[in-house]
Amino acid sequence: LLKRVAENGGYFVEADLPSPTMGYPGALGIKFSEDEKGNWPKILKKVEDTVVAKGAAGRMGTWAYSYNFISVVALADHARNVIENDVDVTDFDAIMESLKKFTPGAGWNGSNYTDVNGIEKENFYLLYQDTYVLGKGYLNMTNETVPEKYFKIK
Repeated sequence: LLKRVAENGGYFVEADLPSPTMGYPGALGIKFSEDEKGNWPKILKKVEDTVVAKGAAGRMGTWAYSYNFISVVALADHARNVIENDVDVTDFDAIMESLKKFTPGAGWNGSNYTDVNGIEKENFYLLYQDTYVLGKGYLNMTNETVPEKYFKIK
């Protein structure tokens, strides 16, 4: 899909687990050197340069940092803050700070999970990173507020 979108047009907003390493390297023939592996800004730049070179700038998106990778790093940092600095484990702002600490430039947002009965879970967050459009930059969607009416199922 990524290869054909790059070649023939169309849009690819982002994968289900967005990451510059999710599909792009295999579809577009991208290889990473040892100094690029684990360096998300370098990985993103290489993927972005390839997408732009293939004429797909502004039509393909991802998260700038792998959620799987960064969630381990950031949540370990948050756990350390809980243990060493007496931060509450459910402190949303503290979780956001740990995420932002390891993802320079990326925006984050989220909210408590609300179940089908309208009960908000105090210890369950839905988190998301801003979408990065290759060849364009961040969409700044994490700065938007979702209207309350969209949190209710009728």
